[in-house]
Amino acid sequence: MEEYGSPPPGLTAQPTPFDGKWAPRALSGTIPPMPAQSRPIVLVGLMGSGKTTVGSALAERLGRPFWGGDAKLLQVTGMTPAALGAERGLDVLHGLEFEVMSLGLAHRPHPVVAAAASVGLDPRLPGLLLEAWTIWLRVELAHLVSRLQRDDGHRPLPAGDLLATLREMARVRDPVYAQVADLTLDATRTPAAALVQRIIEALPFPDA
Repeated sequence: MEEYGSPPPGLTAQPTPFDGKWAPRALSGTIPPMPAQSRPIVLVGLMGSGKTTVGSALAERLGRPFWGGDAKLLQVTGMTPAALGAERGLDVLHGLEFEVMSLGLAHRPHPVVAAAASVGLDPRLPGLLLEAWTIWLRVELAHLVSRLQRDDGHRPLPAGDLLATLREMARVRDPVYAQVADLTLDATRTPAAALVQRIIEALPFPDA
């Protein structure tokens, strides 16, 4: 049976497409009107879900800059997420990752932003993304384990049972990802090029 995180409990709201079905997005009040084509595009999801791969390809297709969270963190601090987490602790790492994403949202022209997985822990996220168009990439947890076991070492992977850790991460973060997502895609086995095409077809503004 396919395993994702626990379904978001009690979210009432407007629907967002999830592979032909509907996933909930919590209503967050009235979004101030702004030119649609000026909105940043943000990808969220657990680590290893393909945000950097899909985001960079999407940015190239749209002619937008790409704002990769890990690369920008390295550029700003000179350290990988794994090194930062080991040296300064996860709380500091997660705070820096949120600030890097915030800088991306403020960048002009608006980029495609691949957000760190940890942004789902920050209560400021829904408000910050009100004026963004956000895509949640979901991947079966067992498949994520396989991907992360081939990691090059830049991620702060926990010791011990990786699947159990991902289950706990999904339990906490998935409801937030669901709340902020305008579009939710199953990225378990779908090639990056196909995901990019589906995103472009779903864009509610004339970007491509």
